[in-house]
Amino acid sequence: MAGHQNGMFTSALASALADEPLPRSMWALYLLAAALAVAIAWASFAHVDQISRVQGRVIPEGREQIIASLDSGILAELKVREGQEVQAGQELARLDPTRAEAQENEGALRRLALRVTVARLRAEAYGGRFELPSDIDAKAEPVALERQAYDARQRLLDEAVSSLDRSIGLLGKEMKVAQDLSAKGLMSEVEVMRLNRQINEMRQQRQERVSRFRQDASQELARQENELSALDEQQVVRQDAMKRTVLRSPVHGFVKNIRITTLGGVVGGGQPIMEIIPIDATVLIEARVPPTDVGFVQIGQRAIVKIAGYDYNINGGLEGKIEMISADTLGDNEKLTPTGDSRYYRALVRTDRNTLKRNGEPLPVIPGMSATVEVKTGERTVLSYMLRPLMKSQEALKER
Repeated sequence: MAGHQNGMFTSALASALADEPLPRSMWALYLLAAALAVAIAWASFAHVDQISRVQGRVIPEGREQIIASLDSGILAELKVREGQEVQAGQELARLDPTRAEAQENEGALRRLALRVTVARLRAEAYGGRFELPSDIDAKAEPVALERQAYDARQRLLDEAVSSLDRSIGLLGKEMKVAQDLSAKGLMSEVEVMRLNRQINEMRQQRQERVSRFRQDASQELARQENELSALDEQQVVRQDAMKRTVLRSPVHGFVKNIRITTLGGVVGGGQPIMEIIPIDATVLIEARVPPTDVGFVQIGQRAIVKIAGYDYNINGGLEGKIEMISADTLGDNEKLTPTGDSRYYRALVRTDRNTLKRNGEPLPVIPGMSATVEVKTGERTVLSYMLRPLMKSQEALKER
């Protein structure tokens, strides 16, 4: 009887509890448990990139170009400013050209005079007409002087030859008379022979006079041609010196370290005036990889380069590829690795382009800028990241 009553009481209590609604705290607990289960499930399957982040700087691919003048001079014009981008061949500065220009003009006038003299001597040596090269103005002052010299020398030669011709003619007539008289027995044959000898001597003198004139002209021609050849070489040097008064950039790059800015200041021969940092279509980043990360960084891996001078969230970064990793660690006094260790592996990252963009305008990336290089080394689930501290603690508990 008593057992029957207890069964009825339990059944009634269960029915009452089933009819009573669950409290809000229980619903909140169920929702929290469900959310936690979903979060754990998501963390188990969601992957995030593993990033190795190293510090570096932009370096020039080529060596810095020192701009200097071979010759000393006076700075007349400075056409660039510090940090300005310049193209290959662009003017950087000008030196006062007065001295170089005067030397070049002096050489040009001397060369013109020598060329006209050579033309005159060539005509005298070969017995031709006095003809000028086609590029020489017939009205130039040296032409008039050399033509006068040619005419005067030719006139003296003609007069000497004419005098000998007249003497030969007179002796010829005298010999003809002597031959007639000798044939009649009125004059000795010896006299005829003497006159004939005199005529031959006169003819030889005439020939020698002309030959000596031509020979003297030929010798002088050779000397003047040698002088002209030497002057041509000197003139090339003078023209080059004139060109060097304009200093141009040998490469596409940025101006750095302008050392002379005073217009009218003296520039010594070989004295550095400024430097040009070369830039290319790509940028080279020298990164310092800590020894703890080098095992995850490999040649050929893609990387993101964030330039310190530009906001990555606004201007973005440069994509690139790792080209080189040093075979061993290096070290110096600069502690650029995240761990503060002075030992590091040197890595070179080449970017796909050399500028960032802001509102469509290029933002140059120049050597010397600091950069952060992020290399994707793998993927991990969110859950593994969350459990990482626990796993490290567990490993620590196993240590002796």
